Amino acid sequence: MQFDTEEMKVLIVEKASRSFIEDDDLWEMVKKNLDTRVDKLFADRAAYAVSEAVDAAVRDGFDRAYQPVDSYGTKRGEPTTIRDELNRLVHGYWSERVDKSGRPAVTSQHNAITRAEYMMAQICANDFSEKMRQAAVSVTAALKDGFRAQLATHVDGLLDELFRVKSLQDQGKATKPW
Repeated sequence: MQFDTEEMKVLIVEKASRSFIEDDDLWEMVKKNLDTRVDKLFADRAAYAVSEAVDAAVRDGFDRAYQPVDSYGTKRGEPTTIRDELNRLVHGYWSERVDKSGRPAVTSQHNAITRAEYMMAQICANDFSEKMRQAAVSVTAALKDGFRAQLATHVDGLLDELFRVKSLQDQGKATKPW
């Protein structure tokens, strides 16, 4: 006896669908599960589509040409893009000439430097100052230790001259307080 697999599948589906429709509780459970899955698929795909559309709009917005206008609405200058304007502003900011305090320089100042050079000088100066402070602290600590050792030697000599008695410390049986 030969079984037709396709026919068996059709019979199983018909039987299952009849039992789902006839059993109200089972039908509600299946319906809720399907609705939840459809909603999740829709939400995921919709979120992805919206994200892609926003990204494309932002990319296009930076490269779309516009005409700059003054406060009266009169066109001024050549058409440009947001990307070109941002590039011009950033480049202009770092290449602007500043004085020694970082403020924009008067055009006649001959000792003005670019803002990028000023910022690098500030970073290097701060680093140099910190290194010098650390070196000064190290030297001071070494000097203090040297003074302490010299003072201890001097006090020991004075005490040896003043008192001819051998103490426990002199005999090496007790530690010195310094």
